[in-house]
Amino acid sequence: MLHRVKQKLTFKNKRDYLLITPCCNKENKDGKFVNYKGFANIYGYCHSCGKSTNPPSTYLDENGNTHNWNTVTQKFESVSQTSYNNVLQDGEIRNTKYYNQLNPEAKQSKLIDYKLVIGFKTIFPENNLLQYLRNTYEKEKVDFVKQLYCIGTSKNAGTIFWSINKEGEAQKAKVSYYTKNGKRTDRFEVPYKNSEGYFGCLYGEHLLKDNRKPIILVESEKTAIVASIEFPEYTWLAYSGINGLTDAKLRVLENERIIIIPDMSQNAVAIMNKKLSKLRSLNIDATIYDITLGKTDEQLKIEGLYNCDLEDILRVS
Repeated sequence: MLHRVKQKLTFKNKRDYLLITPCCNKENKDGKFVNYKGFANIYGYCHSCGKSTNPPSTYLDENGNTHNWNTVTQKFESVSQTSYNNVLQDGEIRNTKYYNQLNPEAKQSKLIDYKLVIGFKTIFPENNLLQYLRNTYEKEKVDFVKQLYCIGTSKNAGTIFWSINKEGEAQKAKVSYYTKNGKRTDRFEVPYKNSEGYFGCLYGEHLLKDNRKPIILVESEKTAIVASIEFPEYTWLAYSGINGLTDAKLRVLENERIIIIPDMSQNAVAIMNKKLSKLRSLNIDATIYDITLGKTDEQLKIEGLYNCDLEDILRVS
């Protein structure tokens, strides 16, 4: 027997001026469409036409498991078992023309139903990366970073890294696979693709809201997670790949002071150095911390450090 959960619908303080309203299909430049807190931006109340667009109903079974009604398949589906393709059931239309006038280099992403983020966080047994962390660090610290970064486990035991923006909205996901000793394998999946309208943000970007800590950027998601355990006095973000620090991702760091720690190769350091002019144009005070200490790739290969990162150094220290 399923019981419907009563939803508390309260308005966000911040309007989404880039939205095309789902009720009357008009630009929201005047902010008359107000979004509900905790739900995707297509749900809210329109002061222009007087209509409410409410989120889908949520139900609990006798064991406390959450279920949603899928309007496509016409059946109830458990949140923890919902497939990756089960994203927002009503397409979110953004005013991309107006947005691009303000931010010509930015790409507006579709959003992923946040209930999926919550659901995949509760799957057990946990993925190999979380199990490795639990064998390495105190339980309370691992519990904390799991919640902090919303680390999920896929149905085939992969580690899900969610790209969650500063507004707390899930934009994309990457599924990586690790060995039991915490080493990344070559296998990975990207269930939400650019070609489908899903674009990533900085990994951990949601931590920037009301942030008071110094900000450090690293390349990999795993490094950000481990470093946050080792050095919790900093806010750790990842740009997801050697060429992952795109101009669109940088805009959220405007007027911030940051440190960037590239992986250990001449190319990785050079790519970040080339970003300095763009960083300055956005008034980002950036320092690049070169952990290669100026060594060539040949020297790094001899020492077994080529393409290593901060987490690799912490692992052996």
